[in-house]
Amino acid sequence: MNSIPNVERSPLSRRYSVDGITVKVDIFRGSVELWWRLEVTSADDQVTEWTDTFATDGEAWDEFVYVVNTEGITVFD
Repeated sequence: MNSIPNVERSPLSRRYSVDGITVKVDIFRGSVELWWRLEVTSADDQVTEWTDTFATDGEAWDEFVYVVNTEGITVFD
């Protein structure tokens, strides 16, 4: 996320905790971009970055929740 100038950060970005594991969810786009990006950072700074982009920040959030519900939060740990 740091390499994109003039970043617009979604209000859906937040820390998310399940079963004692906390990750940082970043949903963002550059000021001239139409599409939202999704990154998840673990407590030990492992970054999972989606290559797909999303039409809305809500779609990006839904994708994160889907992964947590189907694969578990440990996939990011």
